[in-house]
Amino acid sequence: MSRILVTGAAGNVGSRLVHRLAQSNTPVRALVRLSEQRTFEAGVEVVRGDLNDRDQVRAAMKGVDKVYLLTAGLGLPHMERVVIQAAASEKVSLLVKHSVQGAPYEAAMIPAWHRASEKEIEASGLPYTFLRPASFASNALGWGSMLKGGDTVYGPYGDVALPVIDPEDIAAVAHKVLTEDGHAGKAYELTGPASLTTAEQVAVLGRVLNRPLHYVNVPDSAALESMVAMGMPKAYAEAMIDLVKMLRGLGKVPTTGAVAEVLKRPATSFEDFIRANANVFR
Repeated sequence: MSRILVTGAAGNVGSRLVHRLAQSNTPVRALVRLSEQRTFEAGVEVVRGDLNDRDQVRAAMKGVDKVYLLTAGLGLPHMERVVIQAAASEKVSLLVKHSVQGAPYEAAMIPAWHRASEKEIEASGLPYTFLRPASFASNALGWGSMLKGGDTVYGPYGDVALPVIDPEDIAAVAHKVLTEDGHAGKAYELTGPASLTTAEQVAVLGRVLNRPLHYVNVPDSAALESMVAMGMPKAYAEAMIDLVKMLRGLGKVPTTGAVAEVLKRPATSFEDFIRANANVFR
């Protein structure tokens, strides 16, 4: 049976994917940062390493047949190049790249970074699949701290409607792609079942919590300052604002049927996600 390497294994999607692979008795190697103390269930092989370190990445790649490539942050292009080169050296049978919706358009810095990695993978000759998820429904969990002191959510998103997706659906699609045949050479634009503005998302949360919640838009400068104050590197916060500006210009980002195509069931709604995670806000 194929051994699968998951990078970003301690994160939102990576941890869910590792769990699914372990539950299906698929040999999985979870690569986590040296500083991360994440624990996994029995049977998961955990390796610690720095994706910027070619020797550590190559060591983690030994004996692996498939790779789920997930990274984030300012170092994304370099880290992914290191992983792609190691995967090519090991001649893995499938490289699944966790990308972002709209990557082919390269309309903002973050999508452009992901598309650059996609192009490197295409040029490598490796069999690949690209997963391009929309904005995560779990971003709403970050509102918890705001709502402890009032009934207002603040953000810079304006009236853009995003087809937010449950990260559990992304992990479920990744699991299928890694453990079933027929996905090589494909790119899946993964979305939830409806495009919602942030105000509409806040309204859904309010209904679930039975609270009169409101959304207030803030200037980009205020959002940038808040991100930096929470510990985000300024350059990455600027890249996030660059992405937000691009999304605002789209007005409404359409949904796709990719989740249903792969999973043979509808994508999880934002309301169902909120109901499953309502305790975060209580």
